[in-house]
Amino acid sequence: MDLNKKKSGKKNDHYCYGQLKFGDVQNQIRNISLKTFFGNPEFEIFCIRFDYEDQLIAAGCSDGTVKIFNIATGELQCQYLLGKLAFNLQGSSEGSTPTTSIRWRKDSGNKVKNVVINVNSDGSIMFWQAQTGKQLHRMIEKNNQILCMDLRIDGEVFATSGKDCKIRIYDEEKKEIIHIFDSADYNQIGHLNRVFSLKFLEEFPSTLLSCGWDGNLVIWDLRDKRSVGSIQGPNVSGDSIDFRNGQILTGSYRTNNQLQLWDFGKRSLITNIKWDSTDSDNSYIYSCQYSKINSDTILAGSSGNQEVKLFDINQNYEVSGWIRDLQEGIYCVDYGNKSNKFAFGGGEGVVYICQLNTYK
Repeated sequence: MDLNKKKSGKKNDHYCYGQLKFGDVQNQIRNISLKTFFGNPEFEIFCIRFDYEDQLIAAGCSDGTVKIFNIATGELQCQYLLGKLAFNLQGSSEGSTPTTSIRWRKDSGNKVKNVVINVNSDGSIMFWQAQTGKQLHRMIEKNNQILCMDLRIDGEVFATSGKDCKIRIYDEEKKEIIHIFDSADYNQIGHLNRVFSLKFLEEFPSTLLSCGWDGNLVIWDLRDKRSVGSIQGPNVSGDSIDFRNGQILTGSYRTNNQLQLWDFGKRSLITNIKWDSTDSDNSYIYSCQYSKINSDTILAGSSGNQEVKLFDINQNYEVSGWIRDLQEGIYCVDYGNKSNKFAFGGGEGVVYICQLNTYK
């Protein structure tokens, strides 16, 4: 995933956006259908996220734009175009630098509703009211390229990380750093290379997972302000850490053992999930996720085979649905929070929103 890439044109002149090819599988428990799609094929989609009601979806692009799509009405709600329209996401940045991660803040109390937070590789952190396009706050981490962020489920704390290998913990209300986990040195666990994924654990709100290029998944405790463990193995290049029922899911950008499950308590490997029966060397993974509504499937996208696949947890992680022959690689996936929808995007510059139907 080239953070500074601008697309030069269509890879295949005969390719038709929105005409997805659904692969046949032996397990006919589930069926995938396309609901809608949107985007701009000139720029890549680096991150996507449903809001908590599955009414809106936000997409961050390689040109630094963020698009908010209203799923219910089928309309582009807000489109922030840097240097072109009134909503300037990057402020003093020279040129367009990619939006690398997006999170929605859960509505609560008297706080502003429908707030989306995005980070940018120029070090920017921005807060927006999604339905009006009003910028609520902007911060910047100087001399750092932010590549990932995550917001705790209660909305009170968020974390960022990236090129400098440090992990910054912020108070969301005060918009200030409350702690920094430094990069690794001779007497402390940490990261030695870029960090591409952060994950707060809903079941354990004081615990944060981080992973990146150094092959080291680190477990942080916000109460004790230190690392409480690590797992050697995953090598991630996108939003590809998830957690359910004591198990960590990781997706790695490499030629083998791309999808893996780890035991959180034992800090050990549970199983490798094969991409297909041929154990293809081309299934480089940028993003993977557990289903949010029932945790019975895993969704992952490949930037090598240019496919999206669903794996059935209750059927020994067999493939239960897939979308193939996409024009370019997949960089991001997301499940709906309340519905059976899922979305994905990548090099095509298009966000696809699908529905997963399950047959009894």
